[in-house]
Amino acid sequence: MQATVELRARRMRARHLLAGLVSAMALAQGGLAHADEAPKAGASPLDEAITVTARKRVERLQDTPIAITAVSQRAMEARGIRSTDGLANLTPNLTLQNNPSYSGASNNASIYIRGIGQSDFVPTVEPGVGVYVDGVYVARSVGAILDLVDFDRIEVLRGPQGTLFGRNTIGGAISVTTTAPDTRALAISGSATTGTDDLAVFKLMANVPISDHFAVRASIAHFGQDGYVRRESDGLLLGNQNHWVGRIAARIEPLPDWTVDIAADGTTGRENGPPTSLIGINYGKTTDPATPPMADIWNTIANVKAGGGPVPCATAAAPVNTAVAGCFDNRYVLGPNANAGTGPSVSNSDIGGVSMTNAIAVSPALTIKSITALRAMVGTYARDGDDSPAAIAQFYDHITQTQFSQELQLLGKALDGRLDWIIGGYFFQESGNDVNNLTFTISQFRSGGYYRNQSLAAFGQGTFKLTDTLKLTAGLRYTHDTKWFHPDQVIIANLASFLGAPFNSPIFDPGTRILPDVMAKVHFSEPTPMVNLAWQPTQSLMTYATWSRGFKSGGFSQRVFPPIIPGVTTPITDPVAAIPSFAPEKVDVYEAGVKFQTPDRRLTFNAAAFDTEYKDMQVQVFTSVAPVFRNAGSASIKGFELESQLRPLHGLLVEGTLGLTAAHYKQIDTATTYIEPTNMFERVSKWTASAGATYDIPLAGGSLLRPHADWSYRSKFYNDAFNTPQIAQAGYSLFNASLGWTSAGGQISLSANVKNIADKRYLLSGVLVDALQAFEGVYNRGREWSLTAAFKL
Repeated sequence: MQATVELRARRMRARHLLAGLVSAMALAQGGLAHADEAPKAGASPLDEAITVTARKRVERLQDTPIAITAVSQRAMEARGIRSTDGLANLTPNLTLQNNPSYSGASNNASIYIRGIGQSDFVPTVEPGVGVYVDGVYVARSVGAILDLVDFDRIEVLRGPQGTLFGRNTIGGAISVTTTAPDTRALAISGSATTGTDDLAVFKLMANVPISDHFAVRASIAHFGQDGYVRRESDGLLLGNQNHWVGRIAARIEPLPDWTVDIAADGTTGRENGPPTSLIGINYGKTTDPATPPMADIWNTIANVKAGGGPVPCATAAAPVNTAVAGCFDNRYVLGPNANAGTGPSVSNSDIGGVSMTNAIAVSPALTIKSITALRAMVGTYARDGDDSPAAIAQFYDHITQTQFSQELQLLGKALDGRLDWIIGGYFFQESGNDVNNLTFTISQFRSGGYYRNQSLAAFGQGTFKLTDTLKLTAGLRYTHDTKWFHPDQVIIANLASFLGAPFNSPIFDPGTRILPDVMAKVHFSEPTPMVNLAWQPTQSLMTYATWSRGFKSGGFSQRVFPPIIPGVTTPITDPVAAIPSFAPEKVDVYEAGVKFQTPDRRLTFNAAAFDTEYKDMQVQVFTSVAPVFRNAGSASIKGFELESQLRPLHGLLVEGTLGLTAAHYKQIDTATTYIEPTNMFERVSKWTASAGATYDIPLAGGSLLRPHADWSYRSKFYNDAFNTPQIAQAGYSLFNASLGWTSAGGQISLSANVKNIADKRYLLSGVLVDALQAFEGVYNRGREWSLTAAFKL
């Protein structure tokens, strides 16, 4: 209670600070209005010519023969988007969920591009879409939803990026480029935002030139907001935000042709856990008939204790039984804003890193670039997996991770400028430990263990100008991965031995190892080639065709239950071989695209069509309590993306996107996966679409009024591979609007945003652990409003 009072007091101070900031800026406007020239006509934040580095060199977006969505910081701010999960409403064929899954993490990125991705967070499984910050790979999905603080642009690269970005970009890559320090001018900027549920966001940035060859840029931000799902047991508000983000960067130019960028960043979060709620209970059945039904077993025990006999106290026919106090039933299905859980719920994380990038222009035809980075993460997460007072499922994870990476690039030109080439090498290593304590109806045990991953790669790519209009690009990367996993998994207590066979078996006794106490090791080596032919007959038009290959590294199944005991529960006698592992999955993608932009940039139209052959799919197989991964399928994915911008009259920008992902299994091992061949892919909508309009209205005195409205649509999707209807989300539309004002010269701005105007409630993610029989969901917050005041000097 005291924490709640202090939180509300802090929010009240935040609102007073916002009011004070607005007043101060209003008083200061007279002295600032003439400091710079008025904004140029049509200078909308959504009307910027963006350059990209998708091919490791700076290019115009329209000259890059790749399907890319590129968004600037100003464009994101104009839409009121504060973190990277907002990209999903702007980018065709992108799913980006903040998905708690089996953890209690309130920041766990579940990213899919063109139907390919990964929802699990465990460190022995790799994501299918790579996330990069200034060229540095962010290996773990926990913490990979990034707060948008002082960045220049975000590029969403669709399709495998296996040649230049490497492994685990089988679906695509999200590349964030921060704003570099500027040696030319002192700059200070800041903003304050208030809004729904005591929203309080503060950002402050300072760019300080020390000399003509040395500058420092520092930024700090706080993101705070009350939760919106209330726990009935203690009043805890789940889904809150309470984290700080800081970054400091320095640019040094020791010589005219040598640039050194050094940066350090950190994020710390202390939050209450994800806003899950119970949707329903799968009485009387599990998808896998061999899986022990934990909810039914719990209800049988509760009924016996109440004197009602050895049958469940609640069934599908009678889903509420308030006469049995300990019964797990529909009394705990409380809707999207309430939770009846009593177990620990917490999401604490500390994430940070340092990096150094050296770029040396040896000559006009040769540049050497080095990217060295170290990152670390410590997280403690817990949540009640049944959202009730019952102890059917309670999850706890303490994860540590440290990663080091070194990339060396040589970029050059040859043959009188007709050949652009890059060759390079890459080294990556990470290690850590996951202490994963779980309490289920029948057992309490520790899962997890020590992991270590190492990757070595060599790559090269060249673009040769066949004619003045025709360019051929070819590239190849060779990757060698080595992975180690040492399980530290042991049963702590047998909670169901009194039920008799099979629960009183010695394999469930305290002290029993769930996996052998040995180190397992696997190796994977994969080539990932790419060939691209681009024809650009005019500056306005380009068409291209690409064949590319990508792969996602294999790994180990960390979660296992019941115990795998060599020679006892499995015929395998070798302890190392008994630890379940799986091989890489691969894709071959054929893509054709067109990019068109009129010379005056009045009309921009980009389109791409793709055909994906998806092989050796890593499928989560629900056998007994824990899901394991197997290479159990292949699939075909076809689709397209359209993106357009139109400026029909001065100051007006209209934009739209449309995406189709048509995925189907070509082969799936239904006998072990329980996935039907006709099922849709999990977390993937067949259709995505968006549209928006922004109008810049000049006012007297040189200031600018900017109304904006946008719409986005996502068709039906399922939150699991079983296509469970209880956690499916029907298609829905979202409508947002904002009104911004910018002073003459652009030093002061005010904006008001309303997100989800129609107050649509929908599932952000859904969870069904087969054995637990509980349908869980995370719903969105509903309609949100915010007011922002910002300044820059």
